[in-house]
Amino acid sequence: MRLVIRAFTLLTTPVTVRRIGTLAVSGALLAMSGLMAASATAAAEVPETAAPQSCVIDENDRAATVDTLLHRCTSEEIIGLFEAAPVGVAPEGTLTITLLPVYQLDGRIIGYDNAQKLSTAQNRLGDSLTFTTGPSGEPWVYKDYVWGRDAGGPVVPGTSRIDGKPAWTADFSRDFGGIPISVHEYRQLTPDVWIGRDIGGVSSARANGPTGGAIVLS
Repeated sequence: MRLVIRAFTLLTTPVTVRRIGTLAVSGALLAMSGLMAASATAAAEVPETAAPQSCVIDENDRAATVDTLLHRCTSEEIIGLFEAAPVGVAPEGTLTITLLPVYQLDGRIIGYDNAQKLSTAQNRLGDSLTFTTGPSGEPWVYKDYVWGRDAGGPVVPGTSRIDGKPAWTADFSRDFGGIPISVHEYRQLTPDVWIGRDIGGVSSARANGPTGGAIVLS
């Protein structure tokens, strides 16, 4: 079954970075986040560029779905897919994480080409999330970076900060001294693909809208 979805709405998620054991590493990652945010601010003035082909989601082909999200859906369509997806079941096991060409700054979508450059750079930091059990046996997720695993955070059924509908959420504030810089929201797009947002817990409360990007887990 092939599902064609086109939607035009606004949504969000940011840079996923983390602290490993030392304050020095945490500071470096926070600096990287600031640099990317500054780049996004400058890029926000660039007009939106559409993705080259139609946005078609194939429920029976995981690789094709990820490729479509990466190369054939506009930023608005990706945001719309997240909003339209059911909460579904929680992700489990080790899944590949891919940052998508979407970035919002206070609710405003930056140009597609610039969002694609940001997501491509961030994808080099790590390539998977591991959903397992936490320190006390609760559902937990870790970010797997090229330099190792982060402190992770609990996976709980919650409410999206973006549209107020159900979503699985994970707060990675343990990576940032208790500050909710990276908060994931997941929904099940197909039987083996989850679409998500990575937003800042503080910036998401701004009246103008959220700051952050979008992710796909497969």
